[in-house]
Amino acid sequence: MTKNDILQNLAGVFCPVVTPFNKRGGVDEGFFRENLSRLTGIGLGGMLVAGSTGEAPYLAERERLRLVEVAREIVKAPEILLAGTGLESTQATLDLSREAVARGADALLVLTPNYYKARMDADALVAHYRTVAAGVKRPVLIYSIPQFTGLEVPPATIGRLSRLPNVVGLKESSGKLDFVRAVMKGVRPGFRVLVGAVSIFYESLCEGAVGAVLGLANFAPGLCVGLHQAFLHRQAAEARDLQQRLLPLGQKIGGPHGVAGIKAAVDLCGSHGGATRLPLLPVSAQVKKQIAAALREAHAGLAI
Repeated sequence: MTKNDILQNLAGVFCPVVTPFNKRGGVDEGFFRENLSRLTGIGLGGMLVAGSTGEAPYLAERERLRLVEVAREIVKAPEILLAGTGLESTQATLDLSREAVARGADALLVLTPNYYKARMDADALVAHYRTVAAGVKRPVLIYSIPQFTGLEVPPATIGRLSRLPNVVGLKESSGKLDFVRAVMKGVRPGFRVLVGAVSIFYESLCEGAVGAVLGLANFAPGLCVGLHQAFLHRQAAEARDLQQRLLPLGQKIGGPHGVAGIKAAVDLCGSHGGATRLPLLPVSAQVKKQIAAALREAHAGLAI
């Protein structure tokens, strides 16, 4: 796809795909392929490889790049292939981003640097994203997830970042609707905001967000896509119903149990979640039963 094609299709629900591991602890490419094959062609806007749900902090750079290569074989236009390429230094981020583009990434999701968070003021972040975005041939999205990074980027700073050439969007994962509203007021027209919290998915769409990146899409893609489609078709009652079905999944699976809970749900739905990579630990058998019950409740009476 051309850059314009990518921008036109950068909307909807994106699945931050889990990374399955084999018994030796390496990436299981076969299971990764199977998971992607089940997720493509069902209405998702695209896939995110090496995101937080994909355990990006625990992946070597070569593993991230290999996942992009494999995903590129399966994810076809108009679905977008996003790759997480944010590292701590600007140069390392630029190098990884260029390699990801060379292997087929359509767009890049760049996590905010956060180790020296006290020094990551507006000027530092602008310098970082300007350099990365200018050095790659694909669109760049900012990734803000303060509950993990400890770095809260003010809406005014996001507004400045939105005006940098080739910085086209934001994945905002704080889960705070008021913050999303403030961001929407300050960014340039056409800047694409995706949220990372199912709890505010519908309300964020109403505020001008173009979609979401949802871990729940790994195991409940029909519900996620259905909500977005209902919103687009102005079927507010249906969209609210789907939001209410999704909320307990976030509250009972992704929220309290994180990646391990999502992987357990993926297993229960017939795909390949498997073990998390240490030091993350899997959920207990009792928690898995609770997750199974939540999945049954969310899909009760539905064909999706």
